[in-house]
Amino acid sequence: YVWKNEKRTEIVTPGSTQVRSYDLDGKELWSLTGMSSITIATPYAVDGLLYLSSGYVMSKKRPIYAVKPGASGNISLADGETSNAFVAWSQPLAAPYNPSTLVYGDRLYVLYDRAQFSCYNAKDGAVVYERQKFPEGGGFTTSPWAYDGKVFCFNEDGTIFVIKAGDQFEILGQNKLAEDDMGMATPAIAGDKLLIRTSARVYCVKKGGKA
Repeated sequence: YVWKNEKRTEIVTPGSTQVRSYDLDGKELWSLTGMSSITIATPYAVDGLLYLSSGYVMSKKRPIYAVKPGASGNISLADGETSNAFVAWSQPLAAPYNPSTLVYGDRLYVLYDRAQFSCYNAKDGAVVYERQKFPEGGGFTTSPWAYDGKVFCFNEDGTIFVIKAGDQFEILGQNKLAEDDMGMATPAIAGDKLLIRTSARVYCVKKGGKA
């Protein structure tokens, strides 16, 4: 992930057990240990913080980290720490395995592979709610996205759940695609269009359209 922050541009490379960041000449800027043994989620930055997560289900470490700009050297947390000079906050067991997390407004949303959903304060990591269950939610591989005060979660069975953004877990509705649509690719947003790719077909949903 290319992180253009207020201090510099960095190349952030998450991997098994560790994250490293480099400058544009390839010089290591900082490193952070404590990731799980398999790392899938994509890093991203919002309002000056870099968000990292790693949640292999068989690992005892499934952290979410929020990192400040300007870090240098080894910024790993000591045992028992949840923050330091460059780690704004962390939640050691909060991360999903396949999906990336999502910051929308001042909340960080977590969609878990096994049909659960959590919400944290994006600035300080405080718990808003944790591990709420989707009814007959199935499995989730894709990452969530947000629009118009709503968070959308697309499961492997081809159902998109619509959740109200905010401090209470509330499912506003769900949209089921065709029976042969298996959802394992995160939808893409392009202008006013949402592109959904399933195992069987590609959908293009336009802003203002009716589902």
